[in-house]
Amino acid sequence: MKKLIKLTLTFVGITLIFQSCIYEFTPKTGDLGNLLVIYGMVTNENGPHEITILKTKRINSKVNEPVKGANVSIFDDKGNTVPLTEDSVGKYHTPETFAGQIGAKYKLNIELQEGKKYESDYVELLDVPDISELEAEKITKPATGTSPESSGYQFYISTKPGTGEQKYYKWDVFEDWEYRIPYLFSAYWDGTVLTQIDPPLPNKCYKHTQFNDIYISNTKNFQTNYISHYPLNFTPGSLKFFFKYGIYVRQYALSEFSYNYWYSAMENNQPDPLYSKQPYQLIGNIKCISNPNETVFGIFEASAVKSKGITAYLVTSEIQSSTDCDYVLPLQGVRPQDLMNQIPGWIGDAGASLVLVPRKECVFCKYNGGGTGIRPDYFEENGLKNEN
Repeated sequence: MKKLIKLTLTFVGITLIFQSCIYEFTPKTGDLGNLLVIYGMVTNENGPHEITILKTKRINSKVNEPVKGANVSIFDDKGNTVPLTEDSVGKYHTPETFAGQIGAKYKLNIELQEGKKYESDYVELLDVPDISELEAEKITKPATGTSPESSGYQFYISTKPGTGEQKYYKWDVFEDWEYRIPYLFSAYWDGTVLTQIDPPLPNKCYKHTQFNDIYISNTKNFQTNYISHYPLNFTPGSLKFFFKYGIYVRQYALSEFSYNYWYSAMENNQPDPLYSKQPYQLIGNIKCISNPNETVFGIFEASAVKSKGITAYLVTSEIQSSTDCDYVLPLQGVRPQDLMNQIPGWIGDAGASLVLVPRKECVFCKYNGGGTGIRPDYFEENGLKNEN
């Protein structure tokens, strides 16, 4: 049976961020403060691969505590060791040149500053079949007692046939959309000197985010070993669709243990009380070897990755606007003598007029909506061409 898993793992009332996803899990009541929480994955892509290490606080605490100063390494079954570096507090990364090998087995080793040692079980890096198709279907969801009618796109994924080892799948889903800065900037005035910008600053911006939902499925009881038309996210119509919208999917192969780990988390957070179970501690494949009685949360995983993106278009009559950029100064010319009494700012061309814009929020994608000027590669292919 296909299952959409929306996970929110809360460790003693705190929010933990693993690989940009937010999971919540409610464990048994009691004093679960100062417990270690570890998550990481090795793939066959070039690094850096990230290991996150946190400590829980007391019950009802709203904050987690990143663990700094740990010695973290990944070992393989051939005797190789890859040391990780702490790029930010609680986040440890492999070198960019490191890529896991399909069929190899990997183990995570951690030693904290106080001398405690932890390790994971060996996990095999499984191959994963290709994504055969990523589809977008325009639908209208009927109104319910808690939400109004909503039109948008339902996205689906299908895989090519896998081997006998490839029965369990997980997908990370990202969304991208294009938005615009209203001016094309080709010069900067610092109050004294006019500097040309060539090429002009990009006014097409792209925002990239990851859905917090986790999607898993399996083919354990299927006669055929592939996934067909599995429902991923539904995205309701919004200004995200005004220029171009798309989703990008990363597909992993899970071990049966990893699948059951995430499935158990889903069962524990079942919102229907008829099906809810008593909350329990979600224990993965990591243990404390210096104190076997210590509880450790989290999991270490390994998988190959296949990815695919698709773009979609949804007609909207609304006009997309960027961050408030009303404070602009009209210009009659852009010669230095025309600018002598003007404050510093960027010179923008809106087509029929020239303006001076002093605020970087109205100039750069990074400060205007938190985007980038780099277009996602998949936006140029597999698009739904301005459908009505």
